Amino acid sequence: MSLSEFSTKHNICTNNIKWDIPLKAIRIIYVVIAALVALSSAFAIWIYYIKEGKDLLNFTISIVGFCIAVLALFIAVRTYTSIDSVNNISKMDGNILDNENYVISVPELVIKFQCDDEKTLEKELFKSIELKLKRESGTAVLFADTLQYMIDLIVFFPAVFNASDIDKGAYRKRMDCILAEVERRSSILHSISKGNSIQITETIKLFKAVISYQSFVSDNKFNVHADLLHVRGPILRNPVTKTIYHNYLGLFYNKKGMFLIGESLGLNGINLLSIDGMKLVSEKINLMSPSSKEDAIMYLKSACEQFERALVSCEDDIMWPGFINYNKARTMLFLCLLTSEENDWLGVMNSSIESRSRLNRMIDEVLTVNNAGQYQVTNTHLRQFFIYQEELARMVKLNILLGIESSTSDVWSSMTYRGSNLQGKKKEELERLFQSIDGFYVVSNYQNDLVFHLIND
Repeated sequence: MSLSEFSTKHNICTNNIKWDIPLKAIRIIYVVIAALVALSSAFAIWIYYIKEGKDLLNFTISIVGFCIAVLALFIAVRTYTSIDSVNNISKMDGNILDNENYVISVPELVIKFQCDDEKTLEKELFKSIELKLKRESGTAVLFADTLQYMIDLIVFFPAVFNASDIDKGAYRKRMDCILAEVERRSSILHSISKGNSIQITETIKLFKAVISYQSFVSDNKFNVHADLLHVRGPILRNPVTKTIYHNYLGLFYNKKGMFLIGESLGLNGINLLSIDGMKLVSEKINLMSPSSKEDAIMYLKSACEQFERALVSCEDDIMWPGFINYNKARTMLFLCLLTSEENDWLGVMNSSIESRSRLNRMIDEVLTVNNAGQYQVTNTHLRQFFIYQEELARMVKLNILLGIESSTSDVWSSMTYRGSNLQGKKKEELERLFQSIDGFYVVSNYQNDLVFHLIND
């Protein structure tokens, strides 16, 4: 490396990143060197004026040589501290992205974000990320910790923009600012060292791709673009990042397949997981052209493969299996309709519901407080979000069973909700039975639709 290149990289470090070397110790060294130079200069001048030296020329040359040696010492110390600082900033030893045993601490996050509504949760999520980017991302290892923290929070973002009372434009604007800051810090680290930052690069690409996917889905767009395909998934080592990569890649393939089904059957704009949507799909599925059907099957099979890999990666996780099995069950259902080959989509959906129910019981335990001898659960927006996820899986399961009733002989034996069989229930009984979820209108619509069909069919 040339001196000019090193100087450029050193300036980048000092101007943009908080140093990891104790600055007080460096300043002491510089002060000592400056004092030596000053004393040497004063001593030389004093000798010159008293004119007691026998050979003034030789003495002056010696003093000049000493000053040059001190200057060389100063440059050497500065170079050493610069190299050491660059190494400390760019090294990735022991970073969390390489930790193959890492899991998300859901209880810790649930306790940390005890917000009453989606707007407060949005502010707290963004604030926590921005603070970590600003104050705790000065080195590659710390920046990796920040990226992992952002990855951990990915599942919480839908709790914000899927809620009814949220400004999606303001949300996207603030998220864009965060992504810009992430890119800025990443470029700084790249300018110092490119060799050991591959995990950071791919994690950033993954985070951006997932945020982009979530944004598309929140706008009810099915033909999502291929940002996730740019992520080099096999490079990822951390189980959480691997889980998220495979899960969202599976969702990407799922959405491509669902888009083909909707487009081929003329059902674009219709919720295919509603009761009426499922009935239309069941009636028209055989009208798909062979080429479209083949492509849809290919996409859905690819999705199932990715969900399987995600489940392997998250075997020690308490939260992700509920999400992944829900995605896998929906995919398996449409594969069953397309290929007329039976599979256990219902069993996978039941596993998803069980996982989500278990997670909600754990969240209730974490949020339970003793108030004057009475145990009460603190109701937060995140708690409502996870209850919504469980209720969503229950409603979609019932929608599917009612929608494909004509082709299933024992539908009513599976039409259960929280242990209660729904056959013969009256409207008032059903309304009391279903759990209401404030702030998430999708489940409310499903519940109302389900009551209508159960009473009138």
